[in-house]
Amino acid sequence: MVSYHLKPFTIFGPSPSPKCCIIRPETERGLIFDVGDTFFRQESATGRDLAVLSAAIYKKSHNALRVLDAMCGCGVRSLRYLVEADADFVLANDANEDCGKIISGNLEKAGRERKSWLVTHSDATRVFAECFLKRDYFDLIDIDSFGSESSFLRDAMRAVKLNGLLYLTSTDGFTSGGHRPQHSLAAYGAYIRPTPYSNEIGLRMLIGGAVREASVLGYHVVPLFSYYSFHGPVFRVMLQVRRGKLPKNRHYGFTSYCTKCGNSGEVSWTELGQISCSCSNVCLTTYHSSRFACCFRAALDRASPLCSLSSRDSRFGWGMGLDLQWNWERS
Repeated sequence: MVSYHLKPFTIFGPSPSPKCCIIRPETERGLIFDVGDTFFRQESATGRDLAVLSAAIYKKSHNALRVLDAMCGCGVRSLRYLVEADADFVLANDANEDCGKIISGNLEKAGRERKSWLVTHSDATRVFAECFLKRDYFDLIDIDSFGSESSFLRDAMRAVKLNGLLYLTSTDGFTSGGHRPQHSLAAYGAYIRPTPYSNEIGLRMLIGGAVREASVLGYHVVPLFSYYSFHGPVFRVMLQVRRGKLPKNRHYGFTSYCTKCGNSGEVSWTELGQISCSCSNVCLTTYHSSRFACCFRAALDRASPLCSLSSRDSRFGWGMGLDLQWNWERS
């Protein structure tokens, strides 16, 4: 096993602070774990379910699964990867050293050999960089970040295997709602303005940021599914990282919205300055009621992976009731 020069948790290290001695048991999909004083939301269970289903499908098709849980919190996702997805190895990292005892205690409940998991405490970007330098690549990297932090995207893509999975998160509803366009531009390269469909725009903004970073490295990403939850809010997307740039920028452009009539449309880079709305002959680029958002424009999900998720969900008996009709129409 590859060694890491990070800060691993050790039982014989300094005693954790009293706040982490709080015992706060939770149950999810039949697994009992302790969240202590860590940040945990039961409402995010669906997002974790989708991650585990994806990991289980990957393990079945590749006969191997190494997972990097970059911001693991209490470690419940890492535990579920070990138990439900049968991961061969899980690297559970969280920058907060006070969480070490809780994370380790939860992973021990998986009943697996100690070499099948490792707990570290370091900045996620450093973890990705070290994995890349050691050529220790992972099949799935789960990044459950807060806000619209995106500085780690490029480093994460360097640490994931080609054709591997990248599970990204954004919880910045204010930015995705178009209220901080300069912030979305800096974080994701997308100048977001207010629209009635900000939930979808938030997902496209997140995917678009990944598309941009992948292109710099000579890769491209394929969205397998996207998920929005109103609590938070939370935007989550599962991407597959593939070799080679896309031949054209057909999946990255502009979405237009007319505040006068409500019409929306897709706009390419070459069409800027030549657009008009059906409600007016005035060019939208100069019309005061026009709004544009630069973001990912292709389908947010693919039918084949979603069917596989639904099939695996049935086998697990979770009864998530994934609605595939809309996704089939979108693919």
